[in-house]
Amino acid sequence: MDKTIFTNSEYKENITHAIANRPYSLHRTDVSEDRDLVLYQHWHDEIEIFYLEKGEVEFFIEEKCIPIKEGEAILIPPNLLHMAWNTTHKSCCFYAFLFSPVLFNESYTNSYYNRFIQPLKHNGRLYIHQFTQDLSWHNELLQLLKQILRYYNRQDIDTWELDLHGLLYQLWNLYYNNYMLSIDLSTTYQKLYHKLELSINYIHENYVTDLTLEQLANQSGLCEGTFCRYFKKLTGESPFTYISRFRIRKSCEFLLNTDMKITQIASQCGFYNISYYNRTFMQYMKCKPSEYRKQLYR
Repeated sequence: MDKTIFTNSEYKENITHAIANRPYSLHRTDVSEDRDLVLYQHWHDEIEIFYLEKGEVEFFIEEKCIPIKEGEAILIPPNLLHMAWNTTHKSCCFYAFLFSPVLFNESYTNSYYNRFIQPLKHNGRLYIHQFTQDLSWHNELLQLLKQILRYYNRQDIDTWELDLHGLLYQLWNLYYNNYMLSIDLSTTYQKLYHKLELSINYIHENYVTDLTLEQLANQSGLCEGTFCRYFKKLTGESPFTYISRFRIRKSCEFLLNTDMKITQIASQCGFYNISYYNRTFMQYMKCKPSEYRKQLYR
């Protein structure tokens, strides 16, 4: 598979997820039994609901591995690296429904948008959710999703667009009431982001260097203790866990898009001890850097 077709140098997907300039899209993919890679490693700005119509796959989102069976679905928040493998070596088929959070932003005031959607942007790993056939509300949601998937490849969008929106809002209402509310939601996500934005940008621009807690806190004009509390509340991680994850993600870009040696990539991404880099990479990616580099060619 040619990686340059689907993703840019940061492994963000290049495919435009839009139907007739609307901020959503539907995709259907058949995978033959001799193909190991079901869904290539990528990320995007949209929320995605992956539905497996046939087969069985192992779905990877960041460092999580989630087995998905026929008739099940999984919700992937924005900006998370994800991929899927064919573990049974049998043919499979899946749908992907992607939609921009702007759909909710345009329909509700900002306060409602923050309540329903914003948490997925800042702490997405908390909101990954698998839908099986074991719970009644899962089944109800899956039925709504199947109704949405009926519109795959239909061109007469003007006749069904409002129906799709209504189905999506019903689906999200189930997800919000039965899952999102079970998480300790904060109403201050946007305020926290504004407080920490300079520090987060500083990490993204200086991740190669040895960053100190004092440096990061100073960017936002906070004391170190307050900065750490705010950072953990916003992202679900400590500042240094966030930095490690960011460095590993950057190293993935180099592994897949350059011929640099792994030792060079490690130092280029702020890891000056190759053994520590290998251990950290295995922790987050569940494979060795050399194995990750070969993923598109299996």
